[in-house]
Amino acid sequence: MNESDASAGKQTDRGPDNIRTEYESVVEYHGSTVSSRFTIAGLYVAAIGFIASAVFAENATWLARVVGPALAWWLTVCIWILELRSRALYTNLAHRGIDIEHRHWGLVAEKWYDGFFSRQYKEKPTEEADKANVPPRPGRDRPKLFGIKLSEQTSRIITHSWGFDLLYAGSLFFWTTLLLVWV
Repeated sequence: MNESDASAGKQTDRGPDNIRTEYESVVEYHGSTVSSRFTIAGLYVAAIGFIASAVFAENATWLARVVGPALAWWLTVCIWILELRSRALYTNLAHRGIDIEHRHWGLVAEKWYDGFFSRQYKEKPTEEADKANVPPRPGRDRPKLFGIKLSEQTSRIITHSWGFDLLYAGSLFFWTTLLLVWV
């Protein structure tokens, strides 16, 4: 890399060591981003519990019964925005990981779904040149409920994102309803 490339922040050496380092960074950042979703959700539930205990206290004032739900509503909107942004970030990171697996490490054809990210996201090849000899797309991971595997259709909605959406949407509905009833 020459001095002008370095000063412009350009990476010209796409050698195996740099790609490996980038992939490791992508894996680490992806994991951190996914983990942060659960940390934020846990802190959110604790905060909502704290607000609810103040709102539903026997001696709660009218002001507390209005400000509490309004604060909880605002907190829910803010946290849900963070959740949606985190989804975009980890999806972009995953796509870069998939790109490295296919374009730089040669996991193509019958090995298309062998990479760490390719196995998780199970995305079909989009370019005609990549479609040759690729096995059929693996099915969804099918969780069990009371020891019984859920159907493919039901498994489609059993995701962390869907769970977070239900948490935040349900909370928004609850606090909005409470606010309207008490105002």
